Amino acid sequence: MEQLAAATGCARPAMQVDAAELRQAVCQTSRGRYTLLTFTTDKGKRAWLDSAQMYGGTYLVGDRWVVVAEPALLERLREQLGGMVEAARH
Repeated sequence: MEQLAAATGCARPAMQVDAAELRQAVCQTSRGRYTLLTFTTDKGKRAWLDSAQMYGGTYLVGDRWVVVAEPALLERLREQLGGMVEAARH
């Protein structure tokens, strides 16, 4: 989580969940507000994404991490982090 937050310019991520299988934090920077999630396994990441589908949204998805934000911000973050942008399927 700390490395992902630092890579996005988030010096002080506000931790919301700090569990064994996932960590979730909210970041507020000059670019905007976004949520970072890290997972211990890719299977856990995929299960979270599958569950999140019912809520809609757009996600930047990487190796055991997800960023949730507005699509324009995700595109800017993708330039730094890599990953793929996924939109929820309804």
